[in-house]
Amino acid sequence: MATTNPLADTNTSIQPVSSKAFCIAGINTDVFGFDELSPASKSISCLWLLHPRLQTKEIMASVAASCINDWNQRPSSDRTVGLIAVAFDQRNHGGRKVHDLANQAWREGNATHAQDMFSIYHGTALDTSLLIDHLGSYIFHGPEDPSITQHIVMGISLGGHSAWQVLFNEPRVTAGIVIIGCPDYINLMTDRARLSKLPDYTSTTPPGSTFLGSSSFPRTLLTTLQKSDPRSIIFPSPLPIPSNPPSPSQQAHLGPILTQHLAHKSILVCSGGVDKLVPYKCSQPFLDFLKGATDRERGWWREGGCKLDDRVYEGVGHVFSEGMRRDTVEFVGGVLEGGAGVQGKEGGSRL
Repeated sequence: MATTNPLADTNTSIQPVSSKAFCIAGINTDVFGFDELSPASKSISCLWLLHPRLQTKEIMASVAASCINDWNQRPSSDRTVGLIAVAFDQRNHGGRKVHDLANQAWREGNATHAQDMFSIYHGTALDTSLLIDHLGSYIFHGPEDPSITQHIVMGISLGGHSAWQVLFNEPRVTAGIVIIGCPDYINLMTDRARLSKLPDYTSTTPPGSTFLGSSSFPRTLLTTLQKSDPRSIIFPSPLPIPSNPPSPSQQAHLGPILTQHLAHKSILVCSGGVDKLVPYKCSQPFLDFLKGATDRERGWWREGGCKLDDRVYEGVGHVFSEGMRRDTVEFVGGVLEGGAGVQGKEGGSRL
């Protein structure tokens, strides 16, 4: 499963922004847009950029530049609100790589692919929270310096999986963009085991009936998912997600969980309509559940104030398309202006 670079076709004409390197909590961290901050800035919004599998923090520079240039050039932008972006290597990537096989899939001979991939991007989500703790003391340490008052996360592919965890588990992150990522690890990896013709999947009748709990997806991994994987936090059982709407008793149980993890957050989800590596169908049951809960008019949990925009881009594979880039930039600007990001398109759409 050699992953092509989802940002391979990035527009090279994007004007770069400044980048400063810091070592924070032992993690090499790039901070973009610091030099472009207006002296009038009273508060800072920070966009956390989580890169794809087999890539490094440097590849997110163009995303940082797109969002920062757009915000700084907006005639209506509030110059008292500054925007910076931060990127760092995911665990076992770039300068943090310690074991190449752990980044590979079952087809490449990695028998612990499910454990490795989840633990790597789970670790990246934890690192994001750690860096949120400490970033301000490294870059804004003067008595008159502005404070970081808002955090947004954006992740692509493996970084998108991690962004879902950050959104669910880090209360200081109030908005996020998930690009070709999945909130349902059970669904994603069960489908991948099927496509990989993994013996732990194909050797049973019916196929896959004992995959969950096998050596390829151990029971202890299922238990770990319940602490940080969005689907497993809401639905600990590996059984299929119930159809909408939940019964009143289910709503009474699920509502407080959603409030704890997603209340008043804004989320943009961008998926490729023909993505074979992270198929939209693996995310769809969970996203349908969330849309049924959060719909502003009919949602059974609409009082939670969570705004979800689920977008599927027709004909797009496992790439960060130009349309996704435009929607990311628009979403970030909308959040900074105090809105919900992409305006007037909540719910779901196919583009």
